[in-house]
Amino acid sequence: MKLIILNIRFFLFLLLFGSYINCGAQENLIDRLLKQPNVKHFSRKDFNSDAQFWSATEDDFGNIYFGNNDGILIYDGTRWNRVNLPNYSSVRSLVKSIDGKIYAGGYNELGIVETDAYGKYSFLSLKDSLKIEDFNFENVWQSNAIGEYLIFRTFKKLFVLHKNKLTQIPASNIFLKGFVTNNTYYVLDSNEGIFELNLTTGNLIKHLDTTQYNNTSIINIRKPKNSNVLELITENGTLITYNLSTKSTINTTLLFDKPVSKIISYTQLNDKNYLLGTLRDGAFKVSFSKTTTSLTPIYNIQDKTVLNFYKTSDNNVWVLLDNGLDLIDYNNPRTLLCDEGSVYDLLQKDDYFYIATNQGIYYAHIASGNTITPESFKLINGLEGQAWSLQTFENTVLAGHDKGLFKITNETAEEIGNLNSFWKVIPIKEKQHTYIACNYSGLYLLEYKNEKWTFGDKIKGFDESTRDILEADNPYTFWICHGYMGVYRVTLNESLDRAIAIEHFTDQNGFKSPFNINVYRWQKEIVFTTNNGIFSYNRPTNTFKPFDKLNNIVDTTLNTRKILEQGNKTWIVQDDELGYFYTNNDNRTIHKDIFLETKGTFNRGMECILPINENYILTGTHTGLYLYEVKKNASLDIPIKITSIAYATKNETANLPLVNDSIVELPNNTSSIHFKFSSPKMPNGTPNFYSYRLKNRDDLWSGWQSMPFKEYSLLPPGAYTFMVKARNTLGIETQPSTYTFYVLPKWYQTKLAMFLYVMLSLLLIYVTIKLVERKIKRENQKTRDQEQKTNKLLQLELKQLKLEKEQRQIQEDKEHLEQDVIKKSKELANYTMLLVNKKNFFTELQTELKELRSYLKTKTSNNKLTEIFHKLHQHRIDEEYLKVFEDNFETIHKDFFKNLKDASPDLSTRETRLAAFIKMGLTNKEIAPLLNISIRGVETARYRLRKKLDLTTEDRLSIFLESLSPTDL
Repeated sequence: MKLIILNIRFFLFLLLFGSYINCGAQENLIDRLLKQPNVKHFSRKDFNSDAQFWSATEDDFGNIYFGNNDGILIYDGTRWNRVNLPNYSSVRSLVKSIDGKIYAGGYNELGIVETDAYGKYSFLSLKDSLKIEDFNFENVWQSNAIGEYLIFRTFKKLFVLHKNKLTQIPASNIFLKGFVTNNTYYVLDSNEGIFELNLTTGNLIKHLDTTQYNNTSIINIRKPKNSNVLELITENGTLITYNLSTKSTINTTLLFDKPVSKIISYTQLNDKNYLLGTLRDGAFKVSFSKTTTSLTPIYNIQDKTVLNFYKTSDNNVWVLLDNGLDLIDYNNPRTLLCDEGSVYDLLQKDDYFYIATNQGIYYAHIASGNTITPESFKLINGLEGQAWSLQTFENTVLAGHDKGLFKITNETAEEIGNLNSFWKVIPIKEKQHTYIACNYSGLYLLEYKNEKWTFGDKIKGFDESTRDILEADNPYTFWICHGYMGVYRVTLNESLDRAIAIEHFTDQNGFKSPFNINVYRWQKEIVFTTNNGIFSYNRPTNTFKPFDKLNNIVDTTLNTRKILEQGNKTWIVQDDELGYFYTNNDNRTIHKDIFLETKGTFNRGMECILPINENYILTGTHTGLYLYEVKKNASLDIPIKITSIAYATKNETANLPLVNDSIVELPNNTSSIHFKFSSPKMPNGTPNFYSYRLKNRDDLWSGWQSMPFKEYSLLPPGAYTFMVKARNTLGIETQPSTYTFYVLPKWYQTKLAMFLYVMLSLLLIYVTIKLVERKIKRENQKTRDQEQKTNKLLQLELKQLKLEKEQRQIQEDKEHLEQDVIKKSKELANYTMLLVNKKNFFTELQTELKELRSYLKTKTSNNKLTEIFHKLHQHRIDEEYLKVFEDNFETIHKDFFKNLKDASPDLSTRETRLAAFIKMGLTNKEIAPLLNISIRGVETARYRLRKKLDLTTEDRLSIFLESLSPTDL
C-alpha cells in the first residue's frame, strides 16, 4: 500500500500542555536535556598523525596548536598542519605568550612556532639564544603563562622566561606538576610538597607538605578569588580544602559516589564548573554550589583515557585523548538527543518522553536525576515498524502506527481493536469522549467509555486517506487534504456513521494546483498551505483565495508545508527549511539562520517540530531528534583568513606572500592561482561554507560551498582582488578577507608594447594614407590612361568599324564580282560551248552540203549551193570569234595570259588559246573544232604545250594552268 506522508498535528500542546508543555514538566525536561553538550570527534583520518595528544594552546587568530607524539599539529578549523622538532621528539607542552608567540617544549628542546610570509609553519629552537646551561633537561612537561612570565616545567628544573631573560630554578627532587590559579603559580615537588613561585624573585614558598595530602597525586590546585583557601583535587577524586592562613585542612570531600579510575586531567569551565578526565572512565563535569557538588558524565567521548583538556577562547573544550581528539561544543545551539531512525512525532507524558520513528516508538525515562542521552531511549515492544503520531487524550497516550492504533502506558503498549494503518486521532468537540480515528482509507469512530477505548463502525461514504485533517467551524464538518487529489470538505451526520456531504476542491476552485496542500489554524483562521502560497476559504464564492496576511511574510514561490503558532512565535517549514517569526511584531522577518543544518533532513509532509518554551524547540528529522536553543546569535566579528596562495606556471609552482605592502605581481605565463582559506574562530562544531568573488572578473559572489579553496586558471593580465567570506550552519557569517594581485602582461601586452602598437598604428595609418594617395594618383593616372586608351580604342573601333564597313563593301564588291565572274564564266562557258556547237554545226552542215552537191544536177542548184557555202564561210568561227573569247576569258581570269607568257614567253597564240580551253575544262573533242584541228592534233598540241611549260610527267597540265589564275577571287 502506498503511504502518503503525514503532517502531524501537535494536539499535545492544545490538550496536555496548553501553550507549552506544562511548567513542571518543562523545567524537568530542559534540565535533563541541557546537561549534555555536543561532542565532535577527530581521528587519524582527520589529523593524519599519531593519535596521542598531550597539550594544546590557541593563537590570536584562533588556530589550535596540539602537542602530539609526531610533533606540533596545527588546526585552523579546516586543515591540519604539522611541524616537527629538530630531534623529531614528541611535544609535551604548548603555551601562548602575552605577545602572541607560541612556545613549544619537547625532549631536550624548547622554542617558538613561527609562520613565514607565505603561511608556512616552522619551529625555531631557543636553546642557544636563551643560553640554557644544560641541554639535557629531558621533556618540558608543562608550559604556563602569567602576564609577561612564561614558566616551563621539567622534572629537574623550572625555566622562567621574562623579557628574553631566562631564570632556571632547580628541583630538590622532581617537579611533578605545575598549576596556575588566580595568576599564581604552584609547583608540586615529589618529596617536599606544594610550593608557590614568586615570579619576581624566583623563590619557591612552601605551603603544604606531602603528608597533608597523604602524598597522593594532585591533579589540580584551585584558589577562589578573594579567598585564602586552596582547593586540591587528587587522582582518587578527593577534594581537599586547605586554609593558607592557618596551615590546616578545612574539609575533605569525595567527588564520586562510586569508584572510578585514576583522575589524570582537569580544566575549569567557570567559577562553578570544571571537567575531570580519568584514566579509563572518560570525562566528568563537576558543578559546585553552596551546599552540594554534582557530577555528570560527559557522554560520547570516543576514548576513555583523557590525557588533558584545553579550553578555547570561545569557551569550548578540546579533549586530548590517548587515542584521538574530541571537541566539546558548548556554544552550538543544536544537541543530538536520539539517533534511532527518522523521527515523526514527539510527546512527553509525566516522567516519560516518547518519540515516533520509522523503526518504532521509543521512550526515555526522565525521572529526577536522569539525563537524556542517545543511550536513554529504548524501543517499546510490539511497536516496531513505522509509527506516525503520539497524542494524549483522556490522560492516555495514543500512538498512530502502520500496525494499528495503540494505547501506551509507561513502557508498554496495548493495541486498540484489531484494525491496521492509522494516522492519528482527532476529538469531536460536539460530543465528549468521542473521537475519529484517521485511517489510510477513511474514518473510524473511536469512543472512550468506562476507561476503555473501543472502535465503532467505519464511517461510510468517504474512503480516501485522512492523514491531514482539521475540524472546520461548522459542526461535524472536517477539512481533509489529500497530497495528490486536493481538498475535501466532509460533513458527517450526528450519529457519526455516514458522510452526508462531500465537496471536492482542486485547481478549478482557486488553487493553482491540487498537489501538496495542507490545512492549519493560524490566528483562529483556517489556512491552506500550497506550492504557490497560502490560501483561505471564501464562503460566499465557495472558492479559495490568497491569504495575504501570511503571503506577505512567507516566500510564495516556495512550498510551505507547516505552520505552527505557539506563544508569540509562528513556526513554519518552507521547502525543508525551518524558521520562525514573531506573530504580533510589525516587522515579521523569518529567522532561520540557526536551523540551516536541518535543511533537507525533515520528513516531507510530516515535519516534526515541538516548541518547549520561548527558548527551546525539539525537531525530528531523518537523522534523529535534536534540541535547539533559540537565541539571537551574538554579533561576532569573526575573521576569515587566507592561509596559502600559490601560483603555477608551465615550469614551476611557487607560493605568494600573504601580506605585502605593495601589490603582488604574477608572471605573465601564470597558468593558475590557488587560494586556501579558513576561519579558525568560527565555531568548530558546525560545518563551514565559503563564498568568494574575484573583482575584475566576477560580478557577483559565488554560492556557498564547502570546499575551503578556490583556483582560477588562465587569468588575463590585469589587477584582481580576491574576496572570500565564510558562514556556518548557525548563520554566523564572517567579514570578507581580501587579497590583491596583478597578473603581468606578456611582452606584447606591456605599456611599451602598447606605445609601440600605437606608433606602429599611426605609422601604418600614415603609410596607408600615403599608399592610398599614391594609389589614388595611380588610379587617376590609370583612369586618364584608360580614358586615352579608351579614346584610342574608340578611334580604333571607329577605324575598325570603318574598315569593317569598307571590308564589308569590298566583300560585297568581291561577292558581286564573284557572282559576276561566275555569271561571266557561265556565259563564257556557254559562249564557248556555243562556238563548239556552232563549229560542229557548220562542219556537219558543210559535210552534208558537200554530200548534197554530189546529188545536184543543175547549175542553178550548184550555184545556189555555192552561195550557201559562201554565206556559211562568211559566218564561220574565225579569228574574230576567238578574239572575243580571249577578251572575255581575260576579264574572268585576269593575268592568265600574262602569267602564262611569263612561264613560257615563246608560246604561240594557238598555244595560249589551247591553254585557255584546257583551263576551262574543255575536252580534246570540244577543243578540236575551235582550233580547226583534229583530236589527235589537240593531243599533240597539248604535248607541245607541256614541253614549253617544262612540266614533268607527274605534273598535271590542268592543275598548273589553274594555278596561274585561280578561279576564286
